[in-house]
Amino acid sequence: MIRKTVLATAALLAFGLVGCASDPNKTDLKSITGNLTPELMNTSERPVDVDVNWAMNANQDLRGMWNDLGRFWLTDKPSALSPYPIQPTGGQP
Repeated sequence: MIRKTVLATAALLAFGLVGCASDPNKTDLKSITGNLTPELMNTSERPVDVDVNWAMNANQDLRGMWNDLGRFWLTDKPSALSPYPIQPTGGQP
């Protein structure tokens, strides 16, 4: 008896967690005015555009960090202690 009650309760909870999908083609006023720009995440960009901007910013920050480390460890340019002119070979002027 207790086992049947537990199974019935579990089944009711499982059915309660399953929701009905909303119709994406709703055209009533409440659905339209609820979200006038569903494809935009901010004032002018889609979610994928925002993700691309975050990724590009993180990439630039990481590359900038390596430049900063080169300046910190003084490996960004050759030594000026040589009496002979040193030609840069890193590709940067």
